[in-house]
Order: sequence, then structure tokens, then C-alpha cells
Amino acid sequence: MRPDPRRAPASPARPAARRILTLLSVAFLVPSVLPLSFRAQAADLTPQQQVEGRLMCFCGCSDLTVRVCTCGTADSIRQEIASRLGNGETPDQVVAAFVAQHGEQMRSAPTKSGFDLVAWVTPFLVLFLAGAALVVVVRRWGSVRTSPASPGAPPAMDLHAPTPAEERARERVRRELRERR
Repeated sequence: MRPDPRRAPASPARPAARRILTLLSVAFLVPSVLPLSFRAQAADLTPQQQVEGRLMCFCGCSDLTVRVCTCGTADSIRQEIASRLGNGETPDQVVAAFVAQHGEQMRSAPTKSGFDLVAWVTPFLVLFLAGAALVVVVRRWGSVRTSPASPGAPPAMDLHAPTPAEERARERVRRELRERR
């Protein structure tokens, strides 16, 4: 199969832009698939463990969930969770009771509603906008380097050719160097 002479040659920036778009699409698809595997793991947890993972320990020794922290405060929180669940409260009711008692900082993750939704959406939005800006910049850089001169347009200035002022300065330096010998 012979190449079509009427068709313009492919720009070297095009494959780079395609690679970037592919990487960006993979970067956005992987996080959307990962939560599915985490949901399967969360289904294997007992209600006690699910509540412990949703609450932060307020002991002050570290920023850990109640499920992971090993201090005495976490032990007392775990006992209270067990007694609440034993009394027939649902995991959501237990979390709501702790949040009502200790405040929103008790949650290990922001809720997915209201103003807290901004905390979930903003990082992905920033990544998307940065990726889009990067694609635009790469395409512009590629089109500037490879754009053929249109008829009637002034010739492109060679960045390595000296200007008349630079040429005069070079001549003056050469003349001064010759005179000092």
C-alpha cells in the first residue's frame, strides 16, 4: 500500500498527544474500578469492624481509625460500638451517634453529600483539568514546530542567525582583538 501524496505527513506531536490521552484515560479508569474490589472486601467485614473503620480514634496519639488504633481510648470505643450494635442499632446509627457526640472529625472520611462532596470531587476535577491543560500545551508545542509556512507569510526567523546588531558587535570584537596583537 503506497502512501497518499496528497495527505500531509503525520505530526510527531500526534503520537505523543495520543500517548498522553491514553495515560490520562487509564489514570481515570483505574480509580473508578478500584472501589469495586474494596466493596467486596468491606462486605467480608463484620458490622463491628465496618463501624470501627468508619470512625477515627480521638486519643491524640495518632490519626488512626478505631479499628487500627491500639490505645485504651480505642478499646473503650470498640466496647461502646459492640454494646450499641448488641442493643440493635444499625452501623449507620452507631456512626451517627458518635458523630453527634464528638463532631464531624470523628468520621474517617467525609460524607458524599452536601459540602463534603467537594472534598471527594475536587481532587479528580483538578487532575482532569491539569491533564486537559497538558494535552492542549503539548498539542500547541507540536503544531508550532511542525506547521508549514503558508504562502505569503513572512519567513520564519532562524533563532541561530545573528541579527545585524549582533553581527556589528562581533565585528567590533574581532577588530579590537586584532588591534591588541
